[in-house]
Amino acid sequence: MTTLKLISGRVGLMGGTFNPIHFGHLRAAEEIAEKLNLDQVCFMPAAKPPHKAPMPLADYSCRLEMLKLALADRPGFWGSDLENHLSFPSYTVNTVRSFKESCTPETNLFFLVGLDSFMSIPIWRRYQELFTLTSFIVFARAGINATFKSLETMLKAQVASRIKWDSTTEAFTAPKIKPIHFQTGGRLKISSTDLRHRLLAGSSVRYLVPEPVRIYIETYGLYRKNPLPK
Repeated sequence: MTTLKLISGRVGLMGGTFNPIHFGHLRAAEEIAEKLNLDQVCFMPAAKPPHKAPMPLADYSCRLEMLKLALADRPGFWGSDLENHLSFPSYTVNTVRSFKESCTPETNLFFLVGLDSFMSIPIWRRYQELFTLTSFIVFARAGINATFKSLETMLKAQVASRIKWDSTTEAFTAPKIKPIHFQTGGRLKISSTDLRHRLLAGSSVRYLVPEPVRIYIETYGLYRKNPLPK
């Protein structure tokens, strides 16, 4: 999970804190990979996210290890520690640029992001540049209030006034930017925030995260008041 290999094909790049990774993340990636015919999906845990509110954030090494455990039995899904080798904070535009350096010219890159996070893209660093670097796959997670209409309104105001929805490809398109796909997959109502609250209260997260991840969390007491040293 360190050095990037030469990457080709239709590739999804899924960023997030994965704090911790859970079945909601995994199911969304699985459904998107099937629908968009992705050859592989790279999960990229944020080393130091710039826009996240203060929260109990497990050490990067722990989040990376949980990711590795969660993806171990899924060929084509893999994790990368690329962001840990880039300058902080973890700006998405820097991550995508660095990731593309390992892609062949023929690689079709898609950045996977939840609708709730994508709605804040106007405050991301050099966000307009991102639309020239990668296509997006925006997915509506369960429990999110943002809608297709609010997404369309934001895109026309902040990204491209001439943007249009193509129902055939299920994507927004506009001159000089890559397509922005919209999917309603990943409807499992699981959130990392809820998981952390459960763990802090001493409750079980069994059946909400992959079993190896649950065992890892329990072993080191992650998200408890006094976690064990790793």
